[in-house]
Amino acid sequence: MINGGKIKNYLLYAIGEILLVVIGILIALQINNWNEEYKDNQLEKTYYCKLLEDVNQDQLLIEKLIRENNQRIKYCNQLLYALQQVHPERKNVIFLLRETISKIRFRFRPSVSAFDDLKSNGKLAIIKDLALKKQLLNYYAEMEGYGDISDLVANASLNLYYNQDKDFVELGFQDIYYVKKELDTTLVNTNELKAKNFPSPQVRKQLLSEGMFNLTNNARKKELYATMMEETQKIKKVLNSKCEQR
Repeated sequence: MINGGKIKNYLLYAIGEILLVVIGILIALQINNWNEEYKDNQLEKTYYCKLLEDVNQDQLLIEKLIRENNQRIKYCNQLLYALQQVHPERKNVIFLLRETISKIRFRFRPSVSAFDDLKSNGKLAIIKDLALKKQLLNYYAEMEGYGDISDLVANASLNLYYNQDKDFVELGFQDIYYVKKELDTTLVNTNELKAKNFPSPQVRKQLLSEGMFNLTNNARKKELYATMMEETQKIKKVLNSKCEQR
């Protein structure tokens, strides 16, 4: 070709070959990018549904906590009513007092399996809806915070219930079924543990105060749960819409 004076044609041919290779590489890269983008889009939609499943679990847990809290509020009112009677039954009083804090320490923590999976795998970037990503970050941070506040409220009631300054004998803790079955009557004279002019004015006053304190704490928890349910419904609405687009 050189001898034939066809250098120009040779160069054009070589340049054409190079361009074809470059174009082929660019097309392959573009196809690969499209494939990766398609995979990310599919993965994004999958995670929206996984996140929705976690939020649904949060809602179910909050609903359960609300039911238990409403029960405690009911027992708080029954306790206050019983203590306003002239001769309340000690066994009933101690039962109601215990029920005002029943399951109060049950911890709420949001379900974060899908969100943690996104973060640990470095996939948080696939959530392209920046507003939703911010909403998710705020949701999990706020729900953790609400759970911490709920724990503080619960601890306050539990600390009061187990206050060492109480007269546990006069209050009748020995009549609690799981305590009673552990009392060794071959060693303990249970006659010395029987109620005597229950309640004394001081104990009645203490119990009324404790009943009101627990009512206040359970009312606070009820308010917290209502706020948490609102937050859950907001994020659930958005995720449900995203999940349905699959």
